[in-house]
Amino acid sequence: MKSFINHKSCQSVEEVEMPYCEGSCNTFTKYSAMAASLDHSCACCQESRSSNRTVDLRCLNGDVVPYTYLHVEECSCRHSDCNRAIRVPARRTRSSTLV
Repeated sequence: MKSFINHKSCQSVEEVEMPYCEGSCNTFTKYSAMAASLDHSCACCQESRSSNRTVDLRCLNGDVVPYTYLHVEECSCRHSDCNRAIRVPARRTRSSTLV
């Protein structure tokens, strides 16, 4: 992906190549009869190698300033904590009692 880098009132003169990580990893939840519970395995696609890159930004007042950003070099699936995943709140159900 190419985009301009903006910082404060400055912008890169040209669009900068900005790689990013995207993809599916082996994430699952399955029942384990041996453990009598659910086994979870979570992984997410994220950078495994990155480097600092510097680009010149031109400011509104005419100054040119160096700006350093993280450039993604390589991505991979990394194990993550399934318990820290965002959970959707359970739907509330109405209960009624017969008298």
